Amino acid sequence: MAVHHPSDTGPETAGRRRRLWWIAGAGLLALLVVIMLVANVWASQRADSADVTATRSVTTPSPAPSRSPGPSPSPVPAETTTPAPSVPDPNAGVGVPSSEVAPPQVQEPVPLTDPAVAVPGVVFSISELEAVEGVARGPGEIAGPSLRFAVSVRNDTAATVSLTSTVVNFFFGAAQSPATELAAPGGVSFPDEVAAGQAAQGVFVFTVPADARDEVQIAVDYSAGVPIVLFEGAAPH
Repeated sequence: MAVHHPSDTGPETAGRRRRLWWIAGAGLLALLVVIMLVANVWASQRADSADVTATRSVTTPSPAPSRSPGPSPSPVPAETTTPAPSVPDPNAGVGVPSSEVAPPQVQEPVPLTDPAVAVPGVVFSISELEAVEGVARGPGEIAGPSLRFAVSVRNDTAATVSLTSTVVNFFFGAAQSPATELAAPGGVSFPDEVAAGQAAQGVFVFTVPADARDEVQIAVDYSAGVPIVLFEGAAPH
């Protein structure tokens, strides 16, 4: 015999269904709340991480710029000095080939016994030419047979003339070799000047071999730029 169960159509069944829907809704609502909480926590953590990163990017000091070397100091220019004016060298031309040095101007020679005019009013003459035995007293001097003579200068001008640059030289033999000057015996230098209308004298000694005196020359260089006065002839043996 079949058993018939009563159908769930009563009020009790409806109430049970309503409770089930409420439970399901409450569970769903709880799940949504949990999801929202998790989402909020995750968003908060991301925001905090972003803030920390930003803070680090702001507070982290940038590396100090490398210190480039400053410009090297410019070299100090060497101190320049103005060269002192050159002083004329009295030995200029010595040892220089004659082709590179202009020869000095020389007047036509006159006899040893004649006067010669260096410039108008200044007259030179030779006297007292004699053979002596030269004495060596200074550096480089060599004693030996010599000639001694006086050179006189007469100032016929109206002004004092200077003799500070006047030089006397002696040449002998066919080759007219230069003789070496000695101070003794009896050598006397020219005075520094000669007054107007006055005369002055110097005494000079040169070593000259006794066998080379047939042709001698006495050259008087009065001043730079003035032609040399030249006396020539035979000298005593």
